[in-house]
Amino acid sequence: GKDRIKQLSKEQAMFARDDDGGLSLLDIVNKYKPTMILGMTAVGGLFTEQLIRDMAKHCEKPIIFPLSNPTTKAECTAEQAFEWTDGRCIFASGSPFDPVEMEDGRIFY
Repeated sequence: GKDRIKQLSKEQAMFARDDDGGLSLLDIVNKYKPTMILGMTAVGGLFTEQLIRDMAKHCEKPIIFPLSNPTTKAECTAEQAFEWTDGRCIFASGSPFDPVEMEDGRIFY
């Protein structure tokens, strides 16, 4: 938030906000309805089923990029992203995942 603005570079400071302090990531997704989510936290499982499903309600093809690695630190797996969006997401990760086969036979690599 703005209370730490002196610790930020000029380029970072322009994006600092006060108005959403204390909101969870799920609350942010439901408030702003993003079409893309980037994971660079190394917090495995941060992108929960509820968060991804809620995002998919607001977006036809949600873009989900859990970029942390190794796989144990990925915010979600490929299988989770495709399952929770019924195969509608655009997915890229920083960790290798096996292909995902959906119940209808579609395979995502």
